[in-house]
Amino acid sequence: MNDYEQLVAMLAENQKTTNLLLEKALAPTHEKTLTNSMTANKLHGLDGLWSTTTERDVITAHIRSMGMASQIPLLPSVDEDPRFGILTGYTDVNGTEPTAACQDAPSAFVKGCTATARFGMLRRDTNEIEINKVMLKRNRGDFTDLMLRGQVLGLSGMSPQGLDEAGILNIVTKSEMVTAAIAGERELVRQFWQGAWGTGTEFPGLDAQIATGHVDAETNVACPAVDSDVKDFAYDDVAGGGRSIVEYLSMLEWYLYFNAQRMGLLPMSAAIVMRPELWQVLTEVWPCQYNTNKCASSVLGTASRVVIDGRENIAQRDSMRSGMTIEINGRSYPVIIDDGIYEANSTNDANLTPGQYASTIYFVPLTITGNFPVLYREYVDYRNAFVGANAAFLNGREDFWSDDGVYLWSFQEQLYCYKLALKTEQRIILRTPQLAGKIQNVMYEPLQHLRSSDATSPYFADGGLSLRNTDDSFYAVWA
Repeated sequence: MNDYEQLVAMLAENQKTTNLLLEKALAPTHEKTLTNSMTANKLHGLDGLWSTTTERDVITAHIRSMGMASQIPLLPSVDEDPRFGILTGYTDVNGTEPTAACQDAPSAFVKGCTATARFGMLRRDTNEIEINKVMLKRNRGDFTDLMLRGQVLGLSGMSPQGLDEAGILNIVTKSEMVTAAIAGERELVRQFWQGAWGTGTEFPGLDAQIATGHVDAETNVACPAVDSDVKDFAYDDVAGGGRSIVEYLSMLEWYLYFNAQRMGLLPMSAAIVMRPELWQVLTEVWPCQYNTNKCASSVLGTASRVVIDGRENIAQRDSMRSGMTIEINGRSYPVIIDDGIYEANSTNDANLTPGQYASTIYFVPLTITGNFPVLYREYVDYRNAFVGANAAFLNGREDFWSDDGVYLWSFQEQLYCYKLALKTEQRIILRTPQLAGKIQNVMYEPLQHLRSSDATSPYFADGGLSLRNTDDSFYAVWA
């Protein structure tokens, strides 16, 4: 291409960009219409939540979400349809054994599968804020120097880390942003395990990936070498006399460790993950069951007896709880408790009676040989939308990203009213389902169920009100 042709091409590209900018400027907007009235929590002023005379320190009673997402890497990506290769094995040989050196001999083929992943999208909005009301106070007795004692943002790694609790008792916009973040966090914690592809805009959760029935992403051909180890406890009591949780968890670990060893993937790091209520009950019985496993009369003889040191069992139980570890087959694993794991109860499962619950225990690989991560989260990196050629089309928009592009905030306004919209697109990638496993339908019966961070749970509690109907009666000659 000569200089003249290059100049013509450059002018054509500039004209194309100019036309696109003009089209954007003249195009009608399709924004959601604001209601033109304040729907956000007023913090101060008449009807403000904190407008009554209180002490400066406000103590939280809010239960935060907790999960394993904070324990795994979070990586940026802009690839919508990735492919991950898996060498599944080598076929048996074809052909006959030769009777002479130069005859054809049996040969085999290598086989492989590809896996994929999909982003889900989560959206949450703030309530509508009227700019001329955010600074109002009821009177001089309405103090705006309140301080929060405690934390409201979760322990899950699923909320915008750029936000903090400072000012949420006094600054309406920040309070609304934190409220939207908490609402989003609760849903992401659930989707981390229970997310179902095809349900709304959810991403496929980890429970759907720790499964059997894996297939090639291109051809839908079965890939059984990639299948996870899935066991069913059949609603037996984890502390009862039916199936032994020690036997099941020991076999699960040994099966998966064997896979890692024979596949050349050691050293492998992994974690045991379950709900907090199940962990509490499991630790009550694990030391005794683990230390007496297979001590049957057929092995010891009818004249033998097993002697259990109660103090040693209690010490081991307390060590498990305080250190959040469990020893299985002589190997120690960290234990992670996660609120997002599904829990069945007597209202949604006929196999349970009131006070009984059932859930799943997971064996989750984290890294393999070379400290290569095999479980991680990815997110659409919104930073890329604000650089390069695309940045020219965003002039005048009040959008901004946070947390290295994990979250995108959009600002919408009409006259004196505005709101913010929160968006994130994430997914979970498990590269080695063949090193993961789970024990389903494990029943447990704690003395008391813990409070829940899930607002839809029967064990969720809040109380009080969002708007305080303060007494605004007064007397005046003109009233």
